[in-house]
Amino acid sequence: MPEISRRTFVAGAATTAAATVATGAAGAVAFPEAADAATGTIADVQHIVIFMQENRSFDHYYGTLQGVRGFADRTAITLPGGNSVFSQPNGSSSQYPWQLSQDSFLGEDRGQCNGSLDHSWATQHQAFDGGKMDAWVAAKGSVRTMGYLNRSDIGYHYDLADAYTICDAYHCSILSATGPNRTYLWSGMIDPDATAGGPAYDGGSESGLSWTTYAQALQAAGITWKVYQGYDNYGDNALEYFTQFQNLSSSSPLYPGVEQTGGSSGDIASILTAGITADLAAGTFPQVSWIVTNQAYSEHPYAAPNDGAHCINMVLNALAAYPSVFNSTVLFLNYDENDGLFDHVPPPIAEAGTAGEYIPSTNSAVEGLPIGLGFRVPMTIISPWTRGGYVFSEVSDHTSVIQFLEQWSTAIGKPALCPNISAWRREVCSNLTAAFNFEAPVTGMPSNIPSLSSTSSTYGMSFCAIMLNPSPTTNALPAQEPGTRPARALPYQPTAEITGFGASSTSNIAASVELANIGTWATAGAHFWIYANSGNPNGPWPYTVAAGASRTVQVNIGTGLGGGAYNLTILGPNRFRRDFTGNSATAGASVSSAVSVSENASAPSAGLIVTLANSGSSAATFTITSNHYTSGSVSESVAAGSTWSADLTSTFVASGWYDFTVTVGTDSSWSRRYTGHLENSQVSVTG
Repeated sequence: MPEISRRTFVAGAATTAAATVATGAAGAVAFPEAADAATGTIADVQHIVIFMQENRSFDHYYGTLQGVRGFADRTAITLPGGNSVFSQPNGSSSQYPWQLSQDSFLGEDRGQCNGSLDHSWATQHQAFDGGKMDAWVAAKGSVRTMGYLNRSDIGYHYDLADAYTICDAYHCSILSATGPNRTYLWSGMIDPDATAGGPAYDGGSESGLSWTTYAQALQAAGITWKVYQGYDNYGDNALEYFTQFQNLSSSSPLYPGVEQTGGSSGDIASILTAGITADLAAGTFPQVSWIVTNQAYSEHPYAAPNDGAHCINMVLNALAAYPSVFNSTVLFLNYDENDGLFDHVPPPIAEAGTAGEYIPSTNSAVEGLPIGLGFRVPMTIISPWTRGGYVFSEVSDHTSVIQFLEQWSTAIGKPALCPNISAWRREVCSNLTAAFNFEAPVTGMPSNIPSLSSTSSTYGMSFCAIMLNPSPTTNALPAQEPGTRPARALPYQPTAEITGFGASSTSNIAASVELANIGTWATAGAHFWIYANSGNPNGPWPYTVAAGASRTVQVNIGTGLGGGAYNLTILGPNRFRRDFTGNSATAGASVSSAVSVSENASAPSAGLIVTLANSGSSAATFTITSNHYTSGSVSESVAAGSTWSADLTSTFVASGWYDFTVTVGTDSSWSRRYTGHLENSQVSVTG
């Protein structure tokens, strides 16, 4: 077994990146000097590399990373039984996430090899449980679903996040396995209406597909592209699922893009980087490329993340050997799906019947179940325009990569458009451009950016072939690294309020909930979840609100569903949360509170406006108390039939973030908790 020190930092650049590639030893990436930005726009991008790895969830890799939406998430949901979503049912007990390398027998190195869990359509939906997120251990058949890695385990990955931009709201595309998610990355859909060989919704079904892939859209637009793969691609090149790419003749215009990069044997990482280096040297490196490794370097849970880092670093060194290329390249490092590994954020899904997001079938395996989005997976964007350790929290999925390519290809005058992405995904999933600062690319090696951990030694598949069964040694919520990170601006301004009570078509009492996404900087659709935490066994319910729009929905709280009592949680993008408790038959029914945002578009700023209303027959005293970010408190008596409103930004907002609770003296059951972030189109900090 090799001696491996994953925390060894290599100062400065490798002697030459070309030598590094030739020997297969990967040191720190050489960061060359910048080429002048031509336009300060996305049109300055000359090469896009898509490097998709295997089967890791966001929390599994980055739940402890500083500043992201990880284990310290204050807006995490509560499970139906009352536990935090982080404390998952495990038979008669429960289990928090636990560090795999802390197993007393496995030790640090064996924590690299945790083994795969079931990640089929059936068990992904079972863990999801309609948004309840309460069946991970039961669905996956093992407490290993709660295992995680941290900086001591995967230092190279954390270094990349520290140096570049990590996405903490990037989801896989479908609540299913590798094949369907890769089909989304390469084509934008799984053909839910079965018009061209689909629906390809589960692992093992991805063959005989015939709709247009995005590689063909690039070809038609006159944009060069290529898939870099060796003799063993682990079945991860999704173009091979499509009939138009099977048994290609050498005369086909598609053939150069999928011709095998290397021979029939050898080290795949060396083969891939040698192929890339050869094209760079010849000046034929394509405008768009996909990289497909073998199992050993894919970070699949039967392989070591450290070995994946070795391959990633070899690719970066190959690019860095050509400064003009490296300074004009975007590399998307993402993961196809989460395996069976836990993530705590309920993924956005479309409402029932949404076109392209449900499979019309009487098959009980798919009937009524959403396609996606799936659970969060890691995504790091490596480029001169994403340096600086930023976090990007706009909802995204694998189709977001295609949407970025659409934006870029249009900007360079060769629009390559994808007809397969559903209208709903285009509304709620980012095109990723807001993660970039095209006006100020950063090259070189500033002192505040660390070198990357050494990946020169690898474990190899034989090391992980000796699979044991790690078990937890702790059962407490893990600590997340303290501190915040710079955050890119987001296109949301969500609000939610209870606006009244009345009968619905299915209940004698219902709460009317207004969901809104209105403001100068609300330019993308916002997804909301509404949870009924007690009294009502139904839900949760997903809703999508378009940019600049609002809608009112009803939540039944009548007979058999709380009898007028309610305890609702509403989730939105970027840790937006509202908690509403009370009873439609008690004194709290005559009071209300609301939060709105004031804006100054000419000098971007945002203010928090709190409004208190009392329609009762006597005065009511409201108390507003900060829960986090500040320590402010306000009490206000509102006369009968009156309303009070004030800008409380200075009292309750810090760096755009707020978390406070409103209570009223006339009804102890009534409360409103408001949590979120005020967007203003400017760089902010994470919450």
